[in-house]
Amino acid sequence: MTTEGFPQLVTKVNEYWRLILRHKWQTLIGASACMLALTLIVAKLPNEYEATTTILVDPQQIPEKYVSPAVSSDPSERLNTLTQEVLSRTRLQDIMNKFNLYPERAAKLPQEELIQQMQDHIRIQVRQGSGPQLSTFTISFQGGKPDVVAAVANELAASFIRWNIASREEQVEGTQAFVAEELQAAKQNLEEQENKLRVFKMSHLGETPDQTPANLEAMMALRSSLQATTDSYYRLQQEKVLLTRLPQSVAPTGNPDLNLTRRGHLVLEKQQMESELQHLRAGHSDRYPDIVNLKRRLEEITGELSSLPSDTATDSSTAEVSAASVRLELLDKELKRLKDEQSRIQGQIASYQAKIDAAPLREQQLVELSRNYDVSKQHYQTLLDKSFNIGMAASLEQKQKAERFTVLDQARVPEKPVKPRRKLLLALAALLSLALPCVFAVGKEILNAAITTEAELKSLVPAGVRIVGLIPRIETSATRRSDIQMGMAALLVSLLLCASTAWVVWQMRPLL
Repeated sequence: MTTEGFPQLVTKVNEYWRLILRHKWQTLIGASACMLALTLIVAKLPNEYEATTTILVDPQQIPEKYVSPAVSSDPSERLNTLTQEVLSRTRLQDIMNKFNLYPERAAKLPQEELIQQMQDHIRIQVRQGSGPQLSTFTISFQGGKPDVVAAVANELAASFIRWNIASREEQVEGTQAFVAEELQAAKQNLEEQENKLRVFKMSHLGETPDQTPANLEAMMALRSSLQATTDSYYRLQQEKVLLTRLPQSVAPTGNPDLNLTRRGHLVLEKQQMESELQHLRAGHSDRYPDIVNLKRRLEEITGELSSLPSDTATDSSTAEVSAASVRLELLDKELKRLKDEQSRIQGQIASYQAKIDAAPLREQQLVELSRNYDVSKQHYQTLLDKSFNIGMAASLEQKQKAERFTVLDQARVPEKPVKPRRKLLLALAALLSLALPCVFAVGKEILNAAITTEAELKSLVPAGVRIVGLIPRIETSATRRSDIQMGMAALLVSLLLCASTAWVVWQMRPLL
């Protein structure tokens, strides 16, 4: 602003002030009436009450190192999901019908707009805890009736808790069902691998690498037994050759067993048992049951022979001939048995050798089967651990020991409205009541064609014309009396209007 413009502004403001003073009574009545009208408008504004409920996010009561939570999603994301579910159109429609919200607007507005208004009146604020988890969140609802507002806020909180429990249980049940299906499939796969491994081992007994040392040990024992059998075979052959080379007079002819005495029979049985005992000792220890029985029988025969009298020379000769004949028959039988034993042992050695030769191939096949079995077993064990964990997590959910929402502070019936802010509106109304009459008075004078100020006169006369003087307003006793009456009437009306305004404000005091 320039230096020359400031005096002009001051002069203009003074002129406007004089205009206001000139119409002071009209301005006073207008301000009082305007204040009363605006106060009535503020008093008639619909009240908006707000009720707030606080919900505590109670963490899991069992430490996570013992039981892992089944629902591990971000609490903020889960809260957003719950908010969308609770504030859905269907759910809000049920609440609106339950509490008969917006009855005066139901006939004028469609349901979509009413639900949108209800969503605008719901406010959710989240308070973060010291960690990444949520601490609390509040649900607020605004409406025209205090008791209904509190009831709706509590209903929304209950809906959040119910939806949270239902959502967690549904997620746990879904996870449990999925893990159970995977566990069943893994169990079937493991049983198939076990069956394949069992069939392979049963069909290739003795050919697996873990049985190779036992096969080698058994084959060494068989080789030793074969060697002992071979030695016995050669020794018996030599004995047979010696018996066949005896003199003709001693050589066995016919069947002399019929002429043998009791002592001769015992001698032949003793010789047969001694031969048998010698053969068994070649492949077994003295604790072998057959060896023990033969030794006991030999002792019995020896004792019986010592108690019998000796036979005559003829009997002795006959006994010798008979013994040689029987010995040859026994040798033939024993040689045949040893020959069969050699064939059997050789066959067993060949079988064990074939198993040992097949071990590398079976090892390769067994490695592949074992690898598939180990993978299936590990997968099954992992799913089994997860099944146990999800089972405990489900038990936590059923017993309400997992993370849950708890109403910390229920919504109470509000005593004062939150909208409109009547104190601020009354202050603005007072300022507006003072400004409007002044603006009206100044505007009325500006629009009037009459010249009322010196500045207007100077702006109208030509530049060369000099103003000699100004004629002031002439006041008579009649005009003075009229002004006094007007002022008293204006004061009276203003007092009445101010008293009415004060009464209206007094009636509004519970709402302020």
